[in-house]
Amino acid sequence: MENFEELKQTYAKYLSFLKKFFPESSDAIDCMEADLGERLFLAPRDITPDLGGIPGGLVSFSLNVAKQTKIFHEAVNHRSLVRVALLHELGRVGGPHADLFVTETSDWHREKLNRNYKYNEACPKMSSSHRTLFYIAKYGFKVTMDEWVAILTSAGFQYDENRFYANENLPLASALQMCRTLTFNEM
Repeated sequence: MENFEELKQTYAKYLSFLKKFFPESSDAIDCMEADLGERLFLAPRDITPDLGGIPGGLVSFSLNVAKQTKIFHEAVNHRSLVRVALLHELGRVGGPHADLFVTETSDWHREKLNRNYKYNEACPKMSSSHRTLFYIAKYGFKVTMDEWVAILTSAGFQYDENRFYANENLPLASALQMCRTLTFNEM
């Protein structure tokens, strides 16, 4: 993100898309925004800039994944795919009271490894997808079972926690993973 105004525009676009694709969850969006607003607005997606380790990287990545969904409009329920694209990494904000990523204080790590952030040891241990599902339940977002499974498995079927689903026919989950891959390729 280049500047504060661009961050504000991207965040406003994100909230607008949430309201468009989750009209039945407007209270959930308002509650989430009131609770996580500034944290979500500024949240990086990861620790290095090339993976979204910049202020606003999380929201920007989610919007970029949602943008990739257009190629799947005939293969899966496009509305569901956009919905999961917008929410699937919400857990990267961190726990209810601790950010997942904090500013890297080591000059060596910043200069040699290009890390703007580091993992926050004070953040409760939980996978990003599980924390995302926690927030979805906490705020009352209404998702379908297919959307829930797509979010749960969004990091990939190769992870132990997702192997149970690896041999299943899960078009929505597979499409979300492909949209993520395409977004990573553009970074």
